[in-house]
Amino acid sequence: MASNNSGEGAETVEIAELNAIKSITNDEIIVEKAGADSSDEKREKARHHFSEPWEDSDVILVLENETFHVHRLIMSMNSPVFKAIFKSQFKEATANEIPLPEKNAKGVLDFLMKIYGPQYTKKEVKITMENVEQLMQLSDEYQVTEHIFKPCVEFLEDEPKTKENVMKIRALAEFYDLEKVCQDCDELLRGMTLGTLSETVQFENVEKDKLQHFLTQRIKVLEDYLEKLYPQFIGLLECCLWLWHENKRSLEWCPTHFSRGKVDYNLDKCIKVCNDCRKMLGRLASSTFPRIKGYYTDNTPYYNFQNTYGNAISNRHSFDKCLPDIIQRYSQLMAL
Repeated sequence: MASNNSGEGAETVEIAELNAIKSITNDEIIVEKAGADSSDEKREKARHHFSEPWEDSDVILVLENETFHVHRLIMSMNSPVFKAIFKSQFKEATANEIPLPEKNAKGVLDFLMKIYGPQYTKKEVKITMENVEQLMQLSDEYQVTEHIFKPCVEFLEDEPKTKENVMKIRALAEFYDLEKVCQDCDELLRGMTLGTLSETVQFENVEKDKLQHFLTQRIKVLEDYLEKLYPQFIGLLECCLWLWHENKRSLEWCPTHFSRGKVDYNLDKCIKVCNDCRKMLGRLASSTFPRIKGYYTDNTPYYNFQNTYGNAISNRHSFDKCLPDIIQRYSQLMAL
C-alpha cells in the first residue's frame, strides 16, 4: 500500500511540474513558471515579441526590468530622435543597451509593434482608448509622426464621444492642441444636463478655470436655445388665442389689447403692463385644464377630458395658471 502511495505521489509531482512550466501565450506576453517547489525554484519571466534577439537585432531597450531587442536601422528610419541618438557622440550611440526610464512597458511594446508592423510581428496592434495615450506620448517624444501620431489624432477625431470617454479625449486634445477634437468634446459637454455634466466632469476635481469654461458654455447653449424658442412659444400662444376666438369659445378678452382674437401689440409686452391680459391668459389656461370627474377606490382622481385638447396620456402638457408668470419672468431674465 505504501508503494502505491509513493508512486501516486511521484506522478502528482510530475504533473505539477509540467503544469508549472506550461507557457500561456496571447501573442504579446508569455509567462513561464518552472520548478516543483514554489518557495525555492519558481521563477516568472515576462516575454513578448522583442524579449529575445531576433533577425539580427543589434540594440536593446531596457525599462521596468524588461528588455526589448530592436534594430538600429528600423528605429532610425522611423524616429528622428533615435536616429540622432545612434549618430551622436554620446555613449548611447554605440551602447548595446539603452535605458528608457519612466516608460511603461506595455506602452513601449505597442509602440514598437506599430513601428515594425505585422510584416515583422505577425500581429496588427490597433489604436484604442486604452493605448492611445501611451502611443501619443511616445510618438510625440520620439517624433514618429506619420506612422503613429497622426493615426492617433485621426482616431480621436473619429472616436464617438460619450460621457465615459469625453474627458480623457478632451485632456489629450488640449495637451496636444487638437482644436477640432476639443470642439467635438465641448459640443457633447454643453449639451448635457447639469447633473450629467457634474458626473462627467467631476466638478470637485476639476480646475476652477476649466469648470468655469464648462458651465459658461452650457449656459450659453441654454440662452441661445431660449432666444430661439421664446418667439416660437409666443407665436404659438397667439395662434391658440386666435383659434379660440374663431371657434367661438367663451373667454373674457382684454378690451385694451385684443380684438377679434388678435393682439394689437406684442403679447409679452402686454403681459408686463396689463393686468387684464394676464387674467385672460389665466382663464384660457384654466379652460383647457380637465375637470375632476370622480375618484378611484384609492382616492386617485380621474378626469373628464371633454372640451379639452388633452387626454389621460398627454395631460401633463396642459396649460396652467403659471403661464402669465412664466412669460413675464422670462422677459425679465432675458432683459438683464
